[in-house]
Amino acid sequence: MLKRLVKQVLPSSAVAAVNNWRTRERLYKSWSKAAAAAPAYGDMRLTAFRIERSRRLIGEEKSYVQPPADLLPAMDIPAGRFVDFGGSAGEMCAVLREQYPAWSFTVVETKSMADAAQALRPEISFSDQLPPEFDVFYSSGTLQYLSDPETLWREALSRTTRYAYLARNSFSNRKLFTVQSSRLFDNGAGPVPDGFDNVEIRYPHQTISEASLTGIADEMGFDLAARFEGRNSGVTGTRADVYGADLLFKRR
Repeated sequence: MLKRLVKQVLPSSAVAAVNNWRTRERLYKSWSKAAAAAPAYGDMRLTAFRIERSRRLIGEEKSYVQPPADLLPAMDIPAGRFVDFGGSAGEMCAVLREQYPAWSFTVVETKSMADAAQALRPEISFSDQLPPEFDVFYSSGTLQYLSDPETLWREALSRTTRYAYLARNSFSNRKLFTVQSSRLFDNGAGPVPDGFDNVEIRYPHQTISEASLTGIADEMGFDLAARFEGRNSGVTGTRADVYGADLLFKRR
């Protein structure tokens, strides 16, 4: 009865804001519980939207996407192999390819995204699997959407010959499982394409231990070459014990 009364009194926008806040902040006991409460990150509406939005950026990617300046020193050899894990439709790789034309670029994404993006930017390789070996591994705001980020990190480092860069991280000393909520139009960059409704998109999310990632890197033969503190673009929600930092690792 009270909930019904509140909904009648408050404007619909306020009710929606309260519901979104509750969804965003709710903690789940495990990844499987959070995943059961929301679709996987590879939601078909999200994939279709990001492909169409990215299509409008072809040839103009550098006006919307800028690789981290701290990443560029890792590309200090004439030619190499670059992997962007979770690189969407390859916008950042397109920008890097202009600056490093002798390098090869691979984007690892969900199968639906990889298949659709390959036709969009055929000069870049797209796959749903990591290549056997590469010189630079890059991932931005992606590990926290995986069921087992530590295993993926270990596997990626086993195939990385030189540098690994993790950007837009969601770190915490506690493992926190939540469901992230956003509007469709908040995903990607560039002009919003026609034919889409700005619907709510929900997907499971978890925090990652910075100490765990650094420890795995040390075991795999990597040193922490640089840490860039206070970069919170991968942090969601309002919890004080969640923080961001970008990490650059170099193979010994």
